[in-house]
Amino acid sequence: MEELKRITYAKEAENPFYLNDPKLLEIYNKCLPPKESYYYFPKGEEIITINSKKPLKSIRRVYFNIEYKDFEIKLLNEFKQLLNKHTELKLPDFFLDYYILMFAYARGGDLEESYKMVVEYLEFSNKMFPMTVTPDSKIIEILNKGFIYVYGRDNRFRPIIVCQAKVFQKYHKEYKFEELLQAVSFMAQFVINRLLLPGQFETWNMIVNLKGVSVISLPDSLKKLIPALSKYFISKLNKNFIIGLNFITRILYKIAVNFIDPVTASKNIVLEGKGDPNLFKFIRPDNIEEQFGGTAPNMPVDKENGYFPPRMPSQHFIKDEENKDNILINEEEYIKRYKEGKIPIETVSPYIYHELKQKEELEKLKAQEIENKIKEEEIKLIENKEKEKEEILQSNLIQNKIILEKQKIFDEKSEKIEKVKKFVNYNWKIDEESNKKIVYNSDYIKQHNIIKDINNFGMKRQKFSENIFLINK
Repeated sequence: MEELKRITYAKEAENPFYLNDPKLLEIYNKCLPPKESYYYFPKGEEIITINSKKPLKSIRRVYFNIEYKDFEIKLLNEFKQLLNKHTELKLPDFFLDYYILMFAYARGGDLEESYKMVVEYLEFSNKMFPMTVTPDSKIIEILNKGFIYVYGRDNRFRPIIVCQAKVFQKYHKEYKFEELLQAVSFMAQFVINRLLLPGQFETWNMIVNLKGVSVISLPDSLKKLIPALSKYFISKLNKNFIIGLNFITRILYKIAVNFIDPVTASKNIVLEGKGDPNLFKFIRPDNIEEQFGGTAPNMPVDKENGYFPPRMPSQHFIKDEENKDNILINEEEYIKRYKEGKIPIETVSPYIYHELKQKEELEKLKAQEIENKIKEEEIKLIENKEKEKEEILQSNLIQNKIILEKQKIFDEKSEKIEKVKKFVNYNWKIDEESNKKIVYNSDYIKQHNIIKDINNFGMKRQKFSENIFLINK
């Protein structure tokens, strides 16, 4: 999400806040959303409490990756049209639809007032962020004074911000208001970026402790800081518990609450004192400090490490009397939703994301191995076919060579036979003609030995027969 990129940290804070000390790193890791919180998906009034008479006075607690009501879609579109008319206003990348709807809601549907609020917020945001934090920065110094800190979560994993008015009164003169505002803004943005889970739990609770401090004598800077949290970090307050009001002040508040906006009034709960049951309706005692009637040790647990980063006194948040099966989905269902694209990559559980990635990588490797094996077999099959073709070709060449050699021999024999035939025919003819011409008279007998002629003729015939026999052989 673009919003998560708005704060930059010093290079040595990449893990993230210069937490080279293993103890600090352990504290930081425990303050992050626990594994089971990723299996929580709000329903019904955990998402929105609708005011049937005045829908625009409804209280929406979750904005990101949620289906909006018809009247909200209408409100969103109208506000977007108004913003588009103001061409001089350049909205940052993180100003997505859910962010625009927050501002439209912030002024109960009065879009002109919402527009002014957007302008004021952007001026504040551009001035305040990006913010660089180092170990020795004044921001950390102020937060470690302990006038504002995060300690615990409620039964729906919403973090608890504690504001100690008496501590603030003690230290506020040491710093300029701008420095105090910067420290509070940093802490608020830290909670948004690290402790909330968009689309599942997007709000926080506050405990404002006014014990030992007169409301009339509260420093002006504190009176400005508390509203700043709701002004610049809109739609983030779930419940604000006020403790430490004296009898008269409580009566005055009960009178004043009738003149407060109903939405704001519904979020403020004045506690009668330490251990007020209203504080524990949706918060476990082990997530509330002893000073407020809980069982958790008072902050800080370790004075050496101060109040920052935030701490969680317990890793148990859902109340014992609640049925987890009705609140959380199981891991199998979570993975299914993620694979179906219902859970954005920005908010997927880091606890199982790496496991899923490892499984995906293993599956890819296995698939690659199978694919390589298939390719090897295909190549082998092709090679075998080529080899068979080569062998057939070689065999054909050999056969052709044998045939050619036989043909050559046959041709040579045929040639010889033809020669012999010609020679035999010729000699037979001559012999016959010669024999026909021979007159066996006394003169011839005298001149020629007829027996010799007959023998010679016989020898010739025998020689021809032998030649023919040798050729055929």
